[in-house]
Amino acid sequence: MSEQAGPISIERWQQFEVALNKYAQQKDWDRVILVNDRMIQTLKQAGKPTTRSQLIARQALAKTHANILQQLQQAKAQLAHEIEQFKQQQEGLAAYQLTSLSGDNNDD
Repeated sequence: MSEQAGPISIERWQQFEVALNKYAQQKDWDRVILVNDRMIQTLKQAGKPTTRSQLIARQALAKTHANILQQLQQAKAQLAHEIEQFKQQQEGLAAYQLTSLSGDNNDD
């Protein structure tokens, strides 16, 4: 029988860790959000840990959660960078097209 953290088992905390890691590796941020929401609800339901093993399980989950947040922030920064590059390319393409069109008019 597994030890309970309030009504929540140590294995349940580990399941949250596994799910967070799995979906973060897949870059499935929608599922990360769902797991995060469920984890928050479960933490509220469970209350404070009452044993050392429960505390250790929660600390491991907190560390995983922090790592996932860091990955998400890095992905967000990378996306912002890619969007900025795309915008600059669009501006350059528009300028090229305008120059090309004006050059076609001058050829007549």
